[in-house]
Amino acid sequence: MRAAAPVRWLLGIAAAVGVGCGTAVPSPFIDAGQSDAGVDAPAEAAADAPPPVDAADARPDALGAPCLDDAQCDDGVECTFDSCDPGELRCRAVPDSTRCADGVHCNGVERCVPARGCEPGEPIACSDGDACTIDSCVEATQSCAHSPRDFDGDGDPSWTCGGGDCQDANPAVASTVPEICVNDRDDDCDGEVDEAGCDVPAHDTCLEALEVTAPGTYTLGFGAAAADYGASCLSGARDVVVALDPPDDRDVDLVVTGSGTLALALAEPCGSPTAGEPCASSFQSAKGGSVARLRLRGLGAGFHGVYVLSSSATDATLRVDWIDPEPPPLHETCGTALPLAPGTELTVPLIGVSTDLTGECGSAVGELVYSFEVPAESDVRVWASSLDGYGQPAISLRSTECTGPNGELTCAPSRGYVFWRGLAPGTYYVAAGASAPTLLGLRVDLSPPSAAPADEACAGAPELAPGAIVDVEMSDHVDDHALSCLAGAVDAAYALELTALSDVLLLERISTNDWGAVSLARPPCDGEGDRLACTNGSRSPVRAAAHAVPAGSYRAVAESLNGAPISLSALVRPAAAPVLVPFADSCDDVITVPAGGAFLQGNTANATAQYESGCDLGGQPPGGAPEQMLRLVVPERSRVVLDLQGSSYATLLQVRRGPTCPGSEILGACAAGYVQDRSFLDLVLDAGEYFVQVDGYSGASGAWNLDVFFGPP
Repeated sequence: MRAAAPVRWLLGIAAAVGVGCGTAVPSPFIDAGQSDAGVDAPAEAAADAPPPVDAADARPDALGAPCLDDAQCDDGVECTFDSCDPGELRCRAVPDSTRCADGVHCNGVERCVPARGCEPGEPIACSDGDACTIDSCVEATQSCAHSPRDFDGDGDPSWTCGGGDCQDANPAVASTVPEICVNDRDDDCDGEVDEAGCDVPAHDTCLEALEVTAPGTYTLGFGAAAADYGASCLSGARDVVVALDPPDDRDVDLVVTGSGTLALALAEPCGSPTAGEPCASSFQSAKGGSVARLRLRGLGAGFHGVYVLSSSATDATLRVDWIDPEPPPLHETCGTALPLAPGTELTVPLIGVSTDLTGECGSAVGELVYSFEVPAESDVRVWASSLDGYGQPAISLRSTECTGPNGELTCAPSRGYVFWRGLAPGTYYVAAGASAPTLLGLRVDLSPPSAAPADEACAGAPELAPGAIVDVEMSDHVDDHALSCLAGAVDAAYALELTALSDVLLLERISTNDWGAVSLARPPCDGEGDRLACTNGSRSPVRAAAHAVPAGSYRAVAESLNGAPISLSALVRPAAAPVLVPFADSCDDVITVPAGGAFLQGNTANATAQYESGCDLGGQPPGGAPEQMLRLVVPERSRVVLDLQGSSYATLLQVRRGPTCPGSEILGACAAGYVQDRSFLDLVLDAGEYFVQVDGYSGASGAWNLDVFFGPP
């Protein structure tokens, strides 16, 4: 790879969990348990320290062809760092596997292989050798799960594996369900059939339907219910039957809430083995649990059968409302949009609508479309909220094109508020959706155009000096950079000028309960093709790294989903080949981190466990997990950032005070990284000698990546 070639990789797009300590960034920014205090240490010389190994001497890469400069060493492999060794005058190609990372943990760690390039890793093997567990890799936590074997999925493992299920092929039989009368079956697996105290099914068939002649709330018991019927949107579930008898010419609104998977289906005639349409399956309710909602229009007097289905044996609640007849909403597309006067609030019934539009945020239950007029250049604010609390709003503000490639201006996936500055006169659209069937209140407001903040545009963005920390008030920003790192988030852009080939680490600290994203991009910040690195998450600091970035003008783009205050900083160092750490198993062969910081790669799988750590999980054996030791020399009081993002296991990172190895523990200088982006430390250290312990949390070990950056304190 040419040292100045563009970088085309993504690092760590995931929920970010930062556990570390020590910056001077003030409140309100959270730091996932970090302290605001710096860490001071004496600057004694390392008189008693063991002789360190220079990192440059620890590289196992082979020498290549003769050379005079770096330009002669391009091996054509995208993921290698190619340079001319000045001492040997021979080429070196050092692999950097982070350039191959696809951001997916469970498919294994991708590798950069010299002369071949990126190769897929071996999928994570989670087998524990126990036939009574179902082993799986969990992407969300980047860990293995070993669930009790449960063939029928009823939540009760087979009795042969220590559970209570005596018929693990039948989900209606388990030790967790009640005994049902007169079915000649041991439902509760207690060794008795139809014993005293057994439950009698209620409203289990059309002949025993629950008659509903007035609006209200009804409790439905599924514990003794059988799977007598099915529906087009759910089959094989327990069911109860409701017989509705509304007044003439009334619509009926049905809402069932509970646990598991739910469904509502009109069954006419009642007794049909499977009810067709209309049928409504469940969504995750914003109130917790599941919710299914069905709007039946124009039901006349007389009983109408409705199947209520549930995958759970627990009770559910059915709410029934008679409402005045109204036609179904027809404004589901831009061409049929319903006019909405600015300043006027209306109700949006998101029940039984379909998905007709595409957008970055999306709506789980479809959307309804409204149009509004902008008579003169104006700022536009769209407000939406759930009137019944079942679903979170998902709002899309759309241009005069509406459905074209530039149809969506911005969107909000959950907060119910979008803002756009300086819309030109014309007709615009709002697509209103939600996460579950709900009634929304919707309003559009216009106001005179406001001045954009200096950091709003990608062009002419203010400069972000390396090492500096800038505080950004995001409430007056809009979502106008199409980098697709965090849908619906407002953004701010800062210019980052690189005068030489560089490694870059961007840090964004976000406010409590916010979700943020930070990206390194080329101007004009107008698509994923401009993006070099990107990470989003809900824990501070959100961080994104890029290695071997050519000299030039770039943009650090920070995003906030809630428009809350953030802080942004960029750490930069001259690009260099990754430092491979083959040994460093103890203080006897400790490796020194190159001056000015570096990107180091090692593996603790074959190391020994010698040094414990104060932030490890309790109850660990002596020595804890295997670790590797690095020596860190701080020439003057500095900000030192250490980032294990991209490591393959649950890490533990600790900085110890020297001068003798392994050094003494420093308060707040230990970080456990047991999910996602691994350990992170942001410290202020006095001049002196320190030791970095790359360890494992709760006994874990594996391949690790460590970025070390220096900055002003």
